[in-house]
Amino acid sequence: MSDRRSAVFALLLALCCSAQEAPKTANAEQEIRTLETVRLASPTKTERWSGNVAKGALFQLGNGTVASKQDLLSHMQHQVMEDSLEMSDTMFSQIGDSAIFSYVFRRTHHEDASAVTHQHIRRTLVYQRTGSGWQMIASAVAIIPFADLEARPVDPKVLDSYLGVWTATPASPTITLTLEGDKLMAQGSDESEKYEFLALSDSTFVIRGDSNLITFEKGPDGKVTRMLFRDVGGSVQVYDRSLTGRKYR
Repeated sequence: MSDRRSAVFALLLALCCSAQEAPKTANAEQEIRTLETVRLASPTKTERWSGNVAKGALFQLGNGTVASKQDLLSHMQHQVMEDSLEMSDTMFSQIGDSAIFSYVFRRTHHEDASAVTHQHIRRTLVYQRTGSGWQMIASAVAIIPFADLEARPVDPKVLDSYLGVWTATPASPTITLTLEGDKLMAQGSDESEKYEFLALSDSTFVIRGDSNLITFEKGPDGKVTRMLFRDVGGSVQVYDRSLTGRKYR
């Protein structure tokens, strides 16, 4: 991670660790929500919301780079997009005169009329109270992969061939695959909840919110023997077949 990217997280950590607890302002969350609503309503009309952004604010973008306020405003003014006003999965925390607010929103890009794109984005911000009101001093966004994916149907006999316990190599964690109705569900040995495998094809799956591609591979005898997790950086985690059977339905 570069020094500039680290700066955003160092700032968040410093705010949380060094600030003294103070009584929360009853309407602090609503005040910040109002500021963010203005930004969501006019993402490319930066003059409507940039006054509430501190001069030295840092923005971590979805591709992992960090931009200054000037760089971000220049970039946004050339975009063709619209954001939803709905903020979902919100979290708010106030520490003294600083506040952290996180939420998910939907963004539609119209830069290419022939390829309109839709995204779900989590935005996490740090605001600081000043004499003139709340000022945003840091922002980080993360694109949520496959948020709107409609899984394609897969023959139950194919899904049956994936059921069982899979063991990571060379490490030891396992993933257990079961069927709940027509849904292929997975649970890691170190996790308390299950998550659904969404089918892109009969042998390729994804997890909502995760960028890995999950593929099942067959051996020379035609039986499924390996499950591979491929991340966007190209690394591959291999899981080998351990136990199988319909008891995993």
